[in-house]
Amino acid sequence: MGRWLDLTYLFYFASHIIATLIIDAIPIYPSFLVPRLLIDINTWYIEFTKDPLLTKGQWWFKSFLFSELFFQLPFFFLALVGLWKDSPKIRLPLLVYSVHVGTTTWACLSEILLGENDPAFTNEKRYFLASVYFPYLILPIVCGTDSYLRIRKTEKITWLEKNK
Repeated sequence: MGRWLDLTYLFYFASHIIATLIIDAIPIYPSFLVPRLLIDINTWYIEFTKDPLLTKGQWWFKSFLFSELFFQLPFFFLALVGLWKDSPKIRLPLLVYSVHVGTTTWACLSEILLGENDPAFTNEKRYFLASVYFPYLILPIVCGTDSYLRIRKTEKITWLEKNK
């Protein structure tokens, strides 16, 4: 089961590099660095979804974006190499990443589903947006659980070999 999951993670991290650079980090880039096309796409997205995480401009959310740009983005490259090489050394960093992202995405989903928002943020938009964010909760939970189980398996094998 493990390698097909690794391929899923590989695709996730590769696609997330692009998403981080051209979508997620737009609100924290200095405006002079952002091409007009990306500003227009971001404006359209906000108008279409009424995403409260972007419309409210809350600092807790911006701190998540800074974390994504400066912590997660470099990790994506490390994860790609580790997964490509099937390195057991990538499992612990994947577990740490998964806990971090699962926690931050949980906070985002809580705001989307339970927060007091603009009346223009209808239930239809709320559920649509939750469906966009939800995979970013599920995949880290799966990846974290998978990584934890693989770490435990490696520990058990190592312990058995030492105690022969």
